[in-house]
Amino acid sequence: MGKIDHDFGVIFWLHLAAIIVFILTPFYLPWPFIFLILILHYLQGELFKNCVLTKAQLGAKGDIHHLEMSFYAYYFKKMGLKTDPKKVKKYFSHFLVWTVLIFGVFWQIILNKRLWWF
Repeated sequence: MGKIDHDFGVIFWLHLAAIIVFILTPFYLPWPFIFLILILHYLQGELFKNCVLTKAQLGAKGDIHHLEMSFYAYYFKKMGLKTDPKKVKKYFSHFLVWTVLIFGVFWQIILNKRLWWF
């Protein structure tokens, strides 16, 4: 297997799918469930010191410091974007998940939009 197989293998696609599914949760999950997912996200970080999918995919790479190991930072770097991995990790592990929750509350309570059930 070449490097491209590992970088864009099954774990990459599972991780990307999980991210997309989470970002879309305000449209199909009640906001208390989104809050529960947020809590589970933080528990995962405390218990495993990172996302389990990120650890499974990037943990074997010796050139990534564990404090900088991030799905987003790794692929931003592969795309040639110069970013600070620690800031990228912090942004996506904190700001994004709270933004999804806040948007869910706004969408469901303030705008009183119905959920999409697929």
